[in-house]
Amino acid sequence: MGLQKRFLSLGMVGVLSFLLSDVLGCFLVQGYHPVTSYISVLSADGTPYSGVMRTFIMIYQICFLLFSITLCVKSFKEYCPCTRVGSILLFGIACLSFFTLGVFPMTVESAINPQNMIHLILAVSIITLPILALFLLSFGFQKDRRSMLSRSAFLAGILILLFDLLHLAAIQNGWNILGLLQRLSVYSFHAFTFFLSWLYARKTRRAVR
Repeated sequence: MGLQKRFLSLGMVGVLSFLLSDVLGCFLVQGYHPVTSYISVLSADGTPYSGVMRTFIMIYQICFLLFSITLCVKSFKEYCPCTRVGSILLFGIACLSFFTLGVFPMTVESAINPQNMIHLILAVSIITLPILALFLLSFGFQKDRRSMLSRSAFLAGILILLFDLLHLAAIQNGWNILGLLQRLSVYSFHAFTFFLSWLYARKTRRAVR
């Protein structure tokens, strides 16, 4: 396996690390409920086992950052402008994820403070950018004759948009399922990342068509 394929396979490693942090957090943090509570609460300052959670999150961030950089390089060599822009947005999401979860994690001392406000602003950006990135990648992959990737990117984008709209409706109507809706949105994006990484990690070029 070449160096590029090794870096592209890190997308799968990152997704599995993120999933592991979420699953472990749900079991380790007493009183935490994944249906009602956001994922970021698990790694918030003052939360039990936050150090363990942040370790897995850091692994995810590094893997996704390397994956997205490698995808950008590949896109500029092989793909159309739309695919390139979509790849750049994925790299932007990786950078925002690092600052949101690593530099400005949530705190549990107060609901409103500067660190939490910065975290929320960055989190909103992470929510909106994947939709744009996935639709651009879908259009770009279609022009690049990568129909399987195009369909999967479009499906993931539609799912994220749907779950984010439901998230807003839940906030407005007081539905206590915000954690569940966030996970459905986040894991729709991670499912696409894992699928994209898996296809590129395969040896045959035919696999990414």
